[in-house]
Amino acid sequence: MNDSILERISRIYASIDTSEEYDPNKLKATFIQTKKHVVMLQDFRGGLSDAELSNQAHTVIHNIANMRDNLRRWAAHNGQDKTKVDQTVDNCLELQIIMDLSNNEKHGYPPRHGGSSGRCPKLIEITRVMKLRTQAKKGSKIAMILGADGWPKIIGDGTAKAVLGGDVVDNNNNHIGNLYDIAQKAVGAWEILLTDFGLGRVEK
Repeated sequence: MNDSILERISRIYASIDTSEEYDPNKLKATFIQTKKHVVMLQDFRGGLSDAELSNQAHTVIHNIANMRDNLRRWAAHNGQDKTKVDQTVDNCLELQIIMDLSNNEKHGYPPRHGGSSGRCPKLIEITRVMKLRTQAKKGSKIAMILGADGWPKIIGDGTAKAVLGGDVVDNNNNHIGNLYDIAQKAVGAWEILLTDFGLGRVEK
């Protein structure tokens, strides 16, 4: 049964990896030509439609959210305290938000009583953005330039990837956070619990 839990969190990583793009050759800008102007638009979608981006986002959301019931079931059959699963959710706002976003797809919006988070979260404007990161050493640099032909070029020794994002807002459209950051913190909370359960850290 350990294999089932580890396989599920591996699926979380896989869904996140699928939503990321490291190859700049797949991220050419779009040119929009009018009678007077030529406009270059770079949204890092890589040709993905709104529906395709939405599908990627909700796959990530559901995979993270569905860990709760599976971990509770695993704990009950393996001599572990299943209340730790609920405590992990109770102590992590990001997990609560992910649960609410998943339930929105199942039951509609808005959630009753504000949902698990109490924030009535909803996901809007799903897109991809370029995330640049230097190495953890002095003098590390990373930059991106966009050529006249629309191809991005990465300069430096850091990493660059287009990541799936989107604004998470409440029922008054107040900003709560970005989906990418929320998902990363939610997965991190599950990782800590897996370690506590003696399942070890899952390799990404």
